[in-house]
Amino acid sequence: MKLRILVILLIVAALTSMTATPNPLAASNSIEPLAQAATTPMLPGTTQAIKLAQGNQTNPSVACSVATYTNDDFEGNSSIHYVDFATNTDHVIPGNGLDRLSDTDGRRIAFTQIEADGDHIALYDLASQSTTLIPGNFNADPSIGGNLVAFWNATWSTPENWEIKVYEQDTGNVTQLTNDNLRDWLPAVSPDGKVVVWEKCQPNRTGCDIYSATQTGPGAFTSRLLTGAGEDTDPDTNGQIIVYTSDKSGESDIYWQRVDGSTEMHLPIPGNQREVRISGNVLVFESQTITGYDIFLYDLSTARLYQVTNTPGVDETLNNFVTGCDGLNRIVYAIPGPWGDFDVWSFTFQLTASTSDQLNDLIALVLSFNLHDGTENSLITKLQDALVAVSSSDIATACTSLTGFINASQAQSGKKLTADQVKQLVDSATQIKSDLGCQ
Repeated sequence: MKLRILVILLIVAALTSMTATPNPLAASNSIEPLAQAATTPMLPGTTQAIKLAQGNQTNPSVACSVATYTNDDFEGNSSIHYVDFATNTDHVIPGNGLDRLSDTDGRRIAFTQIEADGDHIALYDLASQSTTLIPGNFNADPSIGGNLVAFWNATWSTPENWEIKVYEQDTGNVTQLTNDNLRDWLPAVSPDGKVVVWEKCQPNRTGCDIYSATQTGPGAFTSRLLTGAGEDTDPDTNGQIIVYTSDKSGESDIYWQRVDGSTEMHLPIPGNQREVRISGNVLVFESQTITGYDIFLYDLSTARLYQVTNTPGVDETLNNFVTGCDGLNRIVYAIPGPWGDFDVWSFTFQLTASTSDQLNDLIALVLSFNLHDGTENSLITKLQDALVAVSSSDIATACTSLTGFINASQAQSGKKLTADQVKQLVDSATQIKSDLGCQ
């Protein structure tokens, strides 16, 4: 079974732009240490059972209004189910009774099917209700995004040496991204299918690092090493940012960097964190508390940390986190049931960040640059004018003030501000303008 078999995946309703480095990260590559779990606010929301039954319901994946999971009846039959949240109905994908490890993009479901000649990857189309087998055997653990399905491949002759391959749905071609004597596994594909990330380790899963491959054309990819120090594991990407965990700080913490290269950022939370996933501007992960591991959520846009679950003695385990499009925010996860097996649940919630909060965050970002008084005052005054306008519902004036702020920031590029600082300020202000509906 897959190490990440107890899985939580988040659906975030509104697609959130990731073109900017998040505001709180400008001053250094590590934000201020966050509070202990006991002082972290619980995220308001509604918990609901998706599937309560004997046997194991595990490995949930979700996108838009569709969630999938593996149903093992403990009697030799394992099948892939999918739930349509729009109709609140549960369906079974036709298979051979030995199906597991699914992932979905909301339109198709990729899963592993065990055959006599080894594992195969199957691709089920929800609209046509048809299944396509991806060429090759000894393939497992698919991740789907855009036009790509990524998976790892092994053979009987080299059972410890796994390679990463990708299948292009429009052409049916399979491209091998790795070729070495190491364990390349745990692939994740960005929602647009342009970026693949994976973990490369020694055969005994030590010496692990994170790699990425960006598609440059049909069957063409550019790969690069992202990490070095420490044990770096369990990557995920939204197409702009790559997240992972590392023990380089002395405990397992969350780190991230941009796909196109940037300073590695560190989220220092007490205790160990694991299985981080990203969607839009939001990270979701397991974090160690005094009673075990619970699910936490961190909003990069606002630098706010929330606790999602509080289950003393029960450790939730996270696998994936994708952006939805059905107007709801939802986490689905598996937890131990009354018979010692696992059941699948969902948690529906909303994340809100007021425009005033965003503007105050942007003011804090300007202050963190320690600029000359004249430059700093000029920029902050424009943001304060926008704050006053927002508080009086004068959106037109707020938009004008933000445009002035953007122009003033760009005018200081290479002078009082570095190009990277200008990008952070401009991208943040542009996002606020977009949220306000500025023309």
